[in-house]
Order: sequence, then structure tokens, then C-alpha cells
Amino acid sequence: MESSSSLKATFALLAVLCAVPWHPVAAAELSEADIKALENQCETARETRLKPLREAEIARCKSDKHNDPAYCERYYRDFGDAMRQPDGTMKPRMFDDLPECVAAARARQDLNRS
Repeated sequence: MESSSSLKATFALLAVLCAVPWHPVAAAELSEADIKALENQCETARETRLKPLREAEIARCKSDKHNDPAYCERYYRDFGDAMRQPDGTMKPRMFDDLPECVAAARARQDLNRS
């Protein structure tokens, strides 16, 4: 019987939480410092995902005996960042679609519009 009452309590709590309106903070309510903090969270999340990929590319480059290790470090130091392609278009930076980055970009756009 304890599990049944515990389950009922859980569902009751869930119903209450669903009834509370959870709205994201509007960008107009955010200060420049708040948006900078969101952008820093985005960069931290991106770097967490990019670091192993960057290190793998550097290691692959260094494994070729014809490459100078310092060259590999310099060449791949900005791996994952936006870059201009030969046709003049921009290749977007990697992991810019993370939730942290999307929230930061939307907040920045909303602030710039207001």
C-alpha cells in the first residue's frame, strides 16, 4: 500500500508542477551581463565537445611523419570555429546548435531588437 500512496503523491506533485506556468526569461529582462554569462556557458559547452575532436585531429596530423608537430598544433587550434570557404560562403562553427548556444543567441537577438 505504501507504494500506491507514494505513486499517488508523485502524480499529484507532477500535476501541480505541470499547472505552474514555466516561461523562459524574456531577453528584455536580461542584462548585458546575463547575456554574456549565457554566451560563456555556450562556449564552455562547445569547448567540452570540441576538445576531444580537436585533439584527435592534431594527433592524426602528428602521426604523419611529414608534418611538423608545431604546424599541426597551429593548423588545428581553431578546429570547429566558423571559417570562410573557397566559394566565399561561411562554414558555420560546430556545435552552435547546442541548447546553451541557441538560448544565448536568442537572448542576444532579443536584446538587440529592444
